[in-house]
Amino acid sequence: MLNRNSAIIEKYNVGKNPFEDNIEIIFSEDRNLIIQQIAAWPDEITNIEKFFSDQLGSQKNIDFNRGEILKNNSLWRMEPSKWWLLGDTINLPENLGTSLELSHAFTSISIEGDKTGTLLNRHLPLDLRLDNFPINSSASSAIHHVSVKLFRISEKEFKLFIPRGFALSIWEILLETASQFGFEIK
Repeated sequence: MLNRNSAIIEKYNVGKNPFEDNIEIIFSEDRNLIIQQIAAWPDEITNIEKFFSDQLGSQKNIDFNRGEILKNNSLWRMEPSKWWLLGDTINLPENLGTSLELSHAFTSISIEGDKTGTLLNRHLPLDLRLDNFPINSSASSAIHHVSVKLFRISEKEFKLFIPRGFALSIWEILLETASQFGFEIK
């Protein structure tokens, strides 16, 4: 695999802002991102779900816009017949569907802390309250007309996937908004 340079490296300044202890948001970038997009042939949905269960140990039926965090990776159902496998790749039998490597197409930013939902709601038209967007939920949305993917990992942690070409501008917008809360970049 080719080495991947960070799309946000020029504005990725590790440290706290402001320089005090009132930090309510923590950012980090997943620089070793592996995304395999898997699309099932229309008649093979049941078989591909069984394949995921056998190969990855996932539950049999992951609902649309939901995911499952597994031992070494996670599996997210992005569309009715499309999944993202994060953290690893699998060899998909041709009779079940097709796969596409998307690792170099996205920048992944982890955002966690007490004010994460408030920060994201300043830019995303989604109801991120835990009752409406529970743990292991995902959504496709937009920040400033840029399509993004959002995954909820825990009560206070989200992963945001931004197309690589727009990552720096979205990163700058997020940092500017987060400055009112106090943030740290790890």
